[in-house]
Amino acid sequence: MSLLGRGSVLKKLHPEGEFESLDDLREFEHRLARALEKGAIERVPVKKRRSGISPEEWYRVKGGDDVYRYVVPDYPLRGYWGRVEKPEEGSYFQQLYAGDAPTREEYAELTARLAEKWREGEVERAEDPHSKVAGTYLFHHRPSDETFELFPPNKTTGRGIWEKVFRSNKDGSWPGQDMSLDVPPTSRFTIHPKGEP
Repeated sequence: MSLLGRGSVLKKLHPEGEFESLDDLREFEHRLARALEKGAIERVPVKKRRSGISPEEWYRVKGGDDVYRYVVPDYPLRGYWGRVEKPEEGSYFQQLYAGDAPTREEYAELTARLAEKWREGEVERAEDPHSKVAGTYLFHHRPSDETFELFPPNKTTGRGIWEKVFRSNKDGSWPGQDMSLDVPPTSRFTIHPKGEP
């Protein structure tokens, strides 16, 4: 089989995009299962998820370079099948904290790391004005165009929430018209209270 033929196997499983109906999804899953059974494709580890909500799987043609993602539909979301642009690139934010529910101690460590990255200009941050939980922030990493939201620990469970969100610099939704970026303090000058030099 030629490289061109091998690379098109994933493309032929389903048109890139969301699933139109339950029948559309079932037909795709049937084709996917057949390709796996025949050994034409293999499942590979997910390095950077498209969504923080829905389960996701990545597939590659054996011996090929192209990787496609299958985001499982989770009503009202219709799922997704499409090519991964940079499969070798892991999640910037998941390298800082791999879980999704930090304990109070993990939350303190994560916020300290994020504050350091923010002060260095490596990440941008904005307070979420729509959150009902005070102290909820969104963080964006421009080079990977990745945005995560961090909720403080819940009083009852003692755990926060750390999740990927659909905010992108590429499509103009980061930070969006409803949020203002939080600008890091600069060490070049200090503002003194009135009357002090």
